Amino acid sequence: MSISFIRTRRFVLQQLAPEKREALSQCLYSLHSRIFSGVPYEAFRQYVVFSAAWRTWLYVRQTSAGEWVGYTALHAFRKTLQGKPVLIFRMEMGSLENYRGSDLTILHVLAKMIGASLRHWRWSAYIFASFVHPSSYALAARYCPIVWPNRNQPTPGAYERLLQALADDFQLAPVNPPSPRVRQVSWITRETTPLVWDPQRNPHVAYFLEANPGYGQGQGLLTVIRARLPDLLLIFVRFAYVRGRRLLRSR
Repeated sequence: MSISFIRTRRFVLQQLAPEKREALSQCLYSLHSRIFSGVPYEAFRQYVVFSAAWRTWLYVRQTSAGEWVGYTALHAFRKTLQGKPVLIFRMEMGSLENYRGSDLTILHVLAKMIGASLRHWRWSAYIFASFVHPSSYALAARYCPIVWPNRNQPTPGAYERLLQALADDFQLAPVNPPSPRVRQVSWITRETTPLVWDPQRNPHVAYFLEANPGYGQGQGLLTVIRARLPDLLLIFVRFAYVRGRRLLRSR
């Protein structure tokens, strides 16, 4: 497979007519259901396509034959926390197994984050996630300068409170028995051949597995990533460099 045969289509969901948004939601769920299990259509529709976000950008990857093989949705929320305006980014992403680890869609997403941060330059900004797979957390821990929680040091109290406030605000239900950093998300990655993780090779994966052993049941590890403009620029450069080298070696 060559990345040259994949193209990315972008949609700004708030700019679509309701009927087009509904049709897109149904097509996207068909792809989503091949990547994840555990999420009924109506929940997916409200969570991804009809999100209450200020802006939602959707990127769909498709082959030259028109087959949809992956998607990334970026939501930007304007919120007020402790009396201060805050910009919160959230993402959902997934690819069919044969197309994982080879795309540069995240660069488009980071560019949108940078633009939104410039527009709201006086606001604090964070990426908030509830990671349901070790690879997603490990990717964030590798490229992002400030990620909480992490394996190296305890999470500061201010960030711990931010994690819990955002989890409650987005109505992420605690697991049973309750664990403050783990919430029930119900997105379960479909894998025909489950990966065997080597903690020695990737300590970020080892940390995730210890913190969220129930990820296979759709449980997500609450994570917050500082997303100031310098942070986003650094993430962009790091990712472009590493992924660009990998793609060049594969040609």
